Amino acid sequence: MRKKILGWLLGGLLTFTAGCGEAAVAPEAANPVNPQTEMIQLAGELGQYAKAKRPGFQLVGNGAAGLLEVTPDNPKENVDKLVQALDGFLTESVFYTESDQGPQPQEKSMLEFLKGVFALPQKAGKAVWTLDYIPDPELQEKDEALGHKNGYVSMAVGDRNLAQLPQGQVPRVSSRDIRRVQDAENFLFLLNPENFATRLDYLTALQKTPYDAVVVDLYYGDKPLTPAETAMLQDKPQGGRRLVLCYLSVGEAADYRPYWQPDWKTKPPDWVGKPNPDWPGSYRVKYWRPEWKHLLYGSDGAYLDQILNAGFDGVFLDVMDAWQTYK
Repeated sequence: MRKKILGWLLGGLLTFTAGCGEAAVAPEAANPVNPQTEMIQLAGELGQYAKAKRPGFQLVGNGAAGLLEVTPDNPKENVDKLVQALDGFLTESVFYTESDQGPQPQEKSMLEFLKGVFALPQKAGKAVWTLDYIPDPELQEKDEALGHKNGYVSMAVGDRNLAQLPQGQVPRVSSRDIRRVQDAENFLFLLNPENFATRLDYLTALQKTPYDAVVVDLYYGDKPLTPAETAMLQDKPQGGRRLVLCYLSVGEAADYRPYWQPDWKTKPPDWVGKPNPDWPGSYRVKYWRPEWKHLLYGSDGAYLDQILNAGFDGVFLDVMDAWQTYK
């Protein structure tokens, strides 16, 4: 069984600051890397690999908003490559941010910045999703309406751990077949199945939801979903097909994942960085290193290959903002 809460997996918020970074070591000392370029390169590699095996495979990136900004270290060529590589972009806490006093309206300057960078994928016909954490049902509806007004697909949930099915009314339910993230008008994240007593309870509850797209983890307990289980989630109860996307962190390794080796806790490889203090059990990685990429794709046991073999329609790439650690 996995030891950690899967709700911790969404690490795309801009709360992991440069204070968690570390000095580059060999081979980076001899060959300095551009962290933005390397993250965009990784997203492109994953997309090319997956789409070659399954045309139409979808990729949604989380925490990539900063990579849509043209800067001296992130030229327009980079931004264009990123927009081409991904089918959709998700950003958390867009209209409301979390605080001890409850959800607070996002600062106007940040809203304007996000609107500007989101315009790039929007013009290219890519999806822009937003996910805010709001317990109040009325405020949730307001949040979703704000997103719709701006051309986004926006959802708001009260459970930060993404362990429960939302109780409110799902917006814009339809029986249309959804084959691309750009066509989805609503989405669900359920990354932590701890509240479901059995595997069947978990899958049945997901199956009954009316969402156009659902994002889940590859695993229930210590076993990945099977192609048959993924297929049962692809039919909406009201009719029509939906997308079933699988979670994949590209910027952090976790000690509850199958690839984690017991001795890494005390003697981690040099491409595993310091622990993320906000998400226990998670460690930033030097995501440009071949050792990490080998775990992500390119062999039967690699994570993306397992996702493809399980029949998922696409992948949700989390922690794409890990480049900030290495600035």
